[in-house]
Amino acid sequence: MRVTVTGGLGVNGAWVVRELLGRGHEVVVVENREDLTLVRDVADRIELVVGDIRDAERLAAAMRGSECVVHLAAFVAAEQDPQTAIAVNVGGTAQVCASAAAAGVRRVVNTSSKAVYGPTTGKRGFPTYEPIPEDGERLPRGMYDITKSAAEDVLGWYGRTTDLECVSLRFSTIYGPGKLQRHGGNVGIGLVSAYSSMIELPASGLPFALDHGGEERDDLVYVLDVAEAIATVVAAPEPLHHHVYNVSSGRALSVAEFAEVIRSVLPDAQLDVGPGLNPMDAKESAYMVLDNTRIAEDLGWSPRFDPQRAVRHYADHVRAQR
Repeated sequence: MRVTVTGGLGVNGAWVVRELLGRGHEVVVVENREDLTLVRDVADRIELVVGDIRDAERLAAAMRGSECVVHLAAFVAAEQDPQTAIAVNVGGTAQVCASAAAAGVRRVVNTSSKAVYGPTTGKRGFPTYEPIPEDGERLPRGMYDITKSAAEDVLGWYGRTTDLECVSLRFSTIYGPGKLQRHGGNVGIGLVSAYSSMIELPASGLPFALDHGGEERDDLVYVLDVAEAIATVVAAPEPLHHHVYNVSSGRALSVAEFAEVIRSVLPDAQLDVGPGLNPMDAKESAYMVLDNTRIAEDLGWSPRFDPQRAVRHYADHVRAQR
C-alpha cells in the first residue's frame, strides 16, 4: 500500500515511517523541511515532498496513488502563536482532508491527543485517575487543545460529506528516542519532553533532576507502540467500527515509579526526583489515564512495551547514536 505521512521526519513520525516500511508499505513523507536526522537508516526508502501542509499543490503530488494518509504534522507552540496554531492545526488539517478526497485516498488517520479532554478534574485526576473513554466529554482549554479538538471535528465533516474514511487517534503521553539526537543537549523540561529526558539524559551520561512531582501519575505510551497502533489502523479492513480511538498504556504510572524503572536499567543514572505533585507546574493538570479498551476490542492492538522493556530499548538506541 502507498501511504502518505505528514510530519514523518519528526520524533514520533520517524518511528511511524519505520513501522510502515517494515510492513512493506510504500511511504511518501510530507515535511516542511528536509531534516533527515532521525530517519538516516531508512532515508533511501522514502519519497520526500518538502512543503507546507497548507499547500494544495504539494499535497496533491504527495498523495497521488496513496490509499491512506497518516496526518502527524502539527504546530505545538500554540500558546505563544495561536494564529499559526489555528492556521496549521485546523486549516492544515482541512487542506489535508480536501487533498486526500480529491486524490481518491481511502482513509485519513489523524493523530490527535489526550489534550482534547482538557484539564483533569474530579475523578479524572489525582488521586483516582479514572480512565477516560473516547465518549468522555471534551473540555479543551489551551489553544493547542482547542485546535486538536477542532481538527477532529474537521475530519468528522469530511468523513460525512466525502468518500473519505476519517479516524482520529488520541494519544496519552508519548515518550521515545529522538530529542537529544534532534536537539543536542538542549532538552527542555516540559510535560511532553520530561519523561523522555529522564531516560535520554542519564543514558548520555548527563544528570536529570526534578525538585518535586514524584507522586504525580500519568499514562505513558512508548513511541514504538504508537507507531504500531497507527500502522494497525492504516491496514485495518474498512469500515472501522469507530472514528475515534484512544492509544495508551491504560495505566497510571508515577514519576517516582518511572524513575525506579530507569534506575533498574541504568544503575549509574544520576536521577533525582522530589516528592509531591504537578512536576511541570502546570496551571491546569493534564495528567490522566486513557481507556484503551475500544482499540483492543476492535483492532486487537495493545501495547507491547512495558516500562522496563521500553526504557531498555530507549537507552540502547540513545547509546547507539553516540
